[in-house]
Amino acid sequence: MNRNLIFVLILIIGLVLQITFFSLFTPWGVKPDLVLVIIIVISILEGPKTGLLMGILGGMLQDIFLGEIISVNVIIKAPMAFLLGFLEEHLYKDNYFLAPVITFVASILHYLLMIVLSEELIFNIDYWASFKTVILPSSLYNAVLGAVLYFMLYKLFNYGENYGR
Repeated sequence: MNRNLIFVLILIIGLVLQITFFSLFTPWGVKPDLVLVIIIVISILEGPKTGLLMGILGGMLQDIFLGEIISVNVIIKAPMAFLLGFLEEHLYKDNYFLAPVITFVASILHYLLMIVLSEELIFNIDYWASFKTVILPSSLYNAVLGAVLYFMLYKLFNYGENYGR
């Protein structure tokens, strides 16, 4: 089966899990963005082209399920995935510690951009309180999920030192 098709299925499953299970399972009121985590992990494993494709599809899926046409999800996730994809050539993929760190930093950037690009939020939000109560905990949750997903995809697709040779 085509790898990109499998990634699309993973995105769809991730979105369904995000809307159902992770909406109900919110430790300390923290919700992850599972679609963002999937996009980040695929981008750093596969590179900028696949990352861009997954960013566009994942952002569009979220926008469709949230009832918006093309919104900030596509605008933020697609370029972020494309840029993170350039890390793929420079990362030692056997280092499992990098995925959660990259996911954590990218999640913080994503949430901050969501605030800045959302007309409803930009002037009506306490940035520091949001950072402490929403952005930081959600980014930590995303990082944990990123570590798990990275390990699963790494093993599933046999990435490693001989990958691509």
